[in-house]
Formats: sequence, structure tokens, C-alpha cells
Amino acid sequence: MNVRLAETVLAVSLLSGAVCAQEVDTVRTVGGQVDILPIGHGTVGLVHGRHVVLIDPARFVPAQPDVPSADLQQLAKAYIAKFGAPPPPTPPDGEPIPELLVSAVPVRPEQMARFVGLKPPTLILVTHAHTDHLDPRAIAALRTPETRLIVPTSAKDMLLGVPGAQTMANGERIDFGDLVVEAVPMYNMEPDPQFRSVFHPKGRGNGYIISVGGTRVYVAGDTGCTPEMMGLKNIDLAFVPMNLPYTMSPAQAAACVRAMKPRIVYPYHYFQADPAAFESALKGSGIEVRIRDWYVPVKGSTK
Repeated sequence: MNVRLAETVLAVSLLSGAVCAQEVDTVRTVGGQVDILPIGHGTVGLVHGRHVVLIDPARFVPAQPDVPSADLQQLAKAYIAKFGAPPPPTPPDGEPIPELLVSAVPVRPEQMARFVGLKPPTLILVTHAHTDHLDPRAIAALRTPETRLIVPTSAKDMLLGVPGAQTMANGERIDFGDLVVEAVPMYNMEPDPQFRSVFHPKGRGNGYIISVGGTRVYVAGDTGCTPEMMGLKNIDLAFVPMNLPYTMSPAQAAACVRAMKPRIVYPYHYFQADPAAFESALKGSGIEVRIRDWYVPVKGSTK
């Protein structure tokens, strides 16, 4: 086990008195079984044989520990030292400055409680640069020297010094032998009418299709119901978000899933949306809907 993660595991065990076990689903495949870990919000774990895949491991999401006030104060001091009182300029690439984001604060043991007991990841995939999906400090704590790290091209300068990342763009494919990763589009179709903003512009993030054990797993990331998503074929497992205004409503997500026709779908990244409404909209479709609790509070959270 990675020394940094080992230290975190020990500290969390001392804090909580027990190792935090995740709910695990098992899907039988032609190549054995795939274990599904609904770790939290947009963080998904997949385990098959020697492969341990983490998608979007992040600390500061709903029901996770709040950011300690001392860490927020340090961020505020860094902001003022760099920019003074006015808002910072928008960088040329349109992404915020990573050193001033909440994901830049140091890792504290309680923030990693959901990952305790997980084997070291062999592959980490990041869908996009928002802090509830890209958390460089968490990645640094979880990875080993053997872990492969894949991020969208737009996130390559957001990693706070984490080395060895490989970039992927929509339409690209990487073959790891018995595991294949495809990057697919992930975006909002139009600006949100209230905020007048496109939260996820086309081409800046990746959904991923992971083919392992004879199973094709689609992790959508933060996306609307796009033509590319509706046109996906031969998907066995799908993880589909629903939380307006950032992704879709339950009805929109269900319509997209009906077109895609996965064998099993997990609503995730839903926060205050109602996954039961999504399930109801898919009745009679023949698609198995698995609702899991992605928001179990962990020690240190006030949410």
C-alpha cells in the first residue's frame, strides 16, 4: 500500500474506531465478475481481477467533510496575496487557478474515510476539472507509482504537480491489454437559462467507456442528454448524473437512458434530485435501475 494512504488508513481507523467499508455490488460477466463501489457523489470504483479503477476521486462533495476553516483562511490569504481585492483574471484556457481552489488544501485523514479499505488503484480517470471531480491532493494520496492517471486535455495544468498524467480527448482510445478506455463527449447542450452559462462546454471533459471482463461500463461525468450519449451502443452498465442546472433532470436522464439501452443503470451525482423519479420513468423499459446511497455522511461532515 502507498505510504501516504497507509498513514491515512491508520489515522481514520483511530478516529472512527473502525474501518469504513463501502457497499459493494457484484455484476457477473463472461470474464468473471466486476465489483461496483458507489463511493460518493461522482466518485465510482470498479474492481475486476487485478484492475482497480477509480473515477473522479474527490473529497469535497455533498455529505463529505467540510473544508476546515484554517484551510479556507490559508486559501483566502493566498488569493489576496496574488490578486488583492478584485476578482482574479480569467486564465486563457478558461479554467480557474488550481492553487486557489478548495481541492488545493492539504489532505486530512477524515476527508479520505470513504477510500479506506480500497485496494490501491491501478487506474484513475478524471472526467473534468471541477473540484467535485478533480482533486489533485486526493489523487496524490491514493495513487502508487504504478497507478495510471488519465485526465482530459483541459485538466492537464490543474494537477498541482501530480506527475505522470496522460491526457485523452473525446474520441480517443487507450488499450491496456485486458482493459480498454474510450473517451466520449461530456457536455451541456445549451446555456442554463437562469445562470446564462454553459457549465460544461463541449470538448473540455470526457465521459468514459471502460471495457473489462467482457463488460462495457459507461461513466457519463457531468453531461446533458447529448446525441452522442443517446447513440451509445452495447453498454452493459451506465452511471448517469441528474442534478439541475449542471446536468439533467430525472426525466431527461431517463429519456437518454431509454435511447442508450444499457442492461443496468446507476443514477449518481444526483444530490437533491429524486432517483426514484428516474426509476419510475424507466418502468417497462427492461433496464435494471440500481439506486444506491451516494451521500452517506462520513465523520467530520456537517452536511
